Amino acid sequence: MKVTLSVIKADIGGYVGHSGSHPDILKTARQILQKAKDKRVIFDFSVLSCGDDLELIMTHDKGTENTEIHNLAWNTFVECTRVAKNLKLYGAGQDLLSDSFAGTVRGMGPGFAEIEFEERKSEPVVIFMADKTSPGAWNLPLFKIFADPFNTAGLVIDPSMRKGFIFQVLDVFEDRIYTLSCPEDIYDLLALIGAVGRYVIKTVYKKGSNEVVAAASTQKLGLMAGKYVGKDDPVLIVRSQSGFPAIGEILEPFSTPYLVEGWMRGSHHGPLMPVAFHQANPTRFDGPPRVIAAGFQITNGVLIGPRDMFDDPSFDEARKRANDIANYIRKHGPFEPHRLSLSDMEYTTLPEVLKLIFEEIKFEIPRKTELEEKIKKKYRFLKDVRVVVTEGATFHQVLKVIAKEAANYFEKIAKDGMKIGVGCGRTIGNLIANLTPKMFSGLKIYPLSVTPTLEAVEFSSNVLVGQMAGKYPDSSAFNLPSIPVASYKEYKEKYLVNPDVKKIYDESHDVDIFLVGIGAVEFKTPGFAHIAYMYKKLTPDKLRKKGVLAEINFFPLYKDGTPLTESEKAENVLKELANRIVGVSLSRLKEMAKTPGKYVVAVSGGMEKVEAIKTALKGKYFNVLITDSYVAERILED
Repeated sequence: MKVTLSVIKADIGGYVGHSGSHPDILKTARQILQKAKDKRVIFDFSVLSCGDDLELIMTHDKGTENTEIHNLAWNTFVECTRVAKNLKLYGAGQDLLSDSFAGTVRGMGPGFAEIEFEERKSEPVVIFMADKTSPGAWNLPLFKIFADPFNTAGLVIDPSMRKGFIFQVLDVFEDRIYTLSCPEDIYDLLALIGAVGRYVIKTVYKKGSNEVVAAASTQKLGLMAGKYVGKDDPVLIVRSQSGFPAIGEILEPFSTPYLVEGWMRGSHHGPLMPVAFHQANPTRFDGPPRVIAAGFQITNGVLIGPRDMFDDPSFDEARKRANDIANYIRKHGPFEPHRLSLSDMEYTTLPEVLKLIFEEIKFEIPRKTELEEKIKKKYRFLKDVRVVVTEGATFHQVLKVIAKEAANYFEKIAKDGMKIGVGCGRTIGNLIANLTPKMFSGLKIYPLSVTPTLEAVEFSSNVLVGQMAGKYPDSSAFNLPSIPVASYKEYKEKYLVNPDVKKIYDESHDVDIFLVGIGAVEFKTPGFAHIAYMYKKLTPDKLRKKGVLAEINFFPLYKDGTPLTESEKAENVLKELANRIVGVSLSRLKEMAKTPGKYVVAVSGGMEKVEAIKTALKGKYFNVLITDSYVAERILED
């Protein structure tokens, strides 16, 4: 029979502090899951805890990422959070990053690992649950279990395992999956998974049969929430025996307490200590990080167990060594290598190696299609919406991911010989950087803005036109004079009298695809804020107080969505500044957005841009919006 094993966890309140789980929490969870079992929603269940994490283990026949199962888990966490709040437990509900359920728990805070499989004659599994560490903690053990013959003798002496295993590795920052086959790709695999903060093993398959042998949770709370709200505390499912690694081979890597990220405030390295269930209560410096192992026999979907696999004196030495390591590394206090380096919170890149390994790999960025449909229904002038999954990522990360999606979208709608209008700003610059070289021929590329600033000149329209032309060597790139003027009238009298310049300027207003950013009024966004400060010493705060909330191609928008030059409420000093902006105007973009066959693609995201995007939507200046899930949810709140 086909069975799905789902392990879904969340920290919904610690007892005491972050050290353990209150009995009432576990009791509540068991009562809820028992009702679900009685109604035959699930075959069976087990409720465990590791530190302050509530672990829901369920078997059913509904497949992975099933809405009914994930909703059951979510409702269980919500009810347990209510209990935690009544008990005033610390951090009650801290892993629940959303107020309502949205199909699955992906991106909502809880971690999960799931495997769907045809139940074998005997189906032993081990479920590892860790506290005070991150998903990268599984990288080294999984490598040793499935790729190291010094750990797993079966790789050498078991004929059914000699072909090896296939690893799926997730880049948690870029949402990109790499597939590597071992033993032949072993060095490439190590090049990735050694960077445990960025590349994590997601799934392991058996070669030949392509059966799923192991699945790990890969959710990182920091990326979802945009700030530290607790460590990720991952879970891992590993199937065993009969062509898969033996139980002893699966447990063997944990006989060495390797250093992992996590511990106090999620900001330190510490040894991963294998402990029995009753010892999974980290108190010393909120640690050291703990891992428990629950063994089950799955029989016709029923969970026979759990068996406490680390409740074994053969792991006493590992626990002693973990304490010795903890004693030593704690002496470093706030110094590295005990404290994580600053770079561990940023991208870790291996550019030369990755270029050799993955130069030709294409990938799809995860999207929230349900949010896309809701936005299109609310803003009917939009003919397309793309919402990428980046809940709470840093501003820099959001820019990169939505720019990648925008590049993918551009490559779907563009055709040879089209006319392309290029706006300004970092996001459009990132979009161009992600375009596939030589994909199109005969393009004509124009700048949409010619107003200069004294800073961030690398993101001006003229410069970005040149960068896009570099992607398509046989394209035609056009620039326009970018000189400070007091008004469009002055620009026209000085430069558009030249017929060649006038021709380029007119053609820039009638391209097939307009690529524009939506800027917030702030200095980090090159544009109107720079102009206002350069000429009138108006800071972004002063501009916002005067009602300027957004800009497109340097053209500022009043808070009601109207162009600043047309607003009856805007102050004259603001209108004077707005008159200095020259390029494809907001009214022209609005006209083109209504024109059949024309694409006005607005690319913008990040929590800093929410108000700006809301303001721009009021004016209907584009017909395609590419943004992130955080912004999308805020847009739909109004």
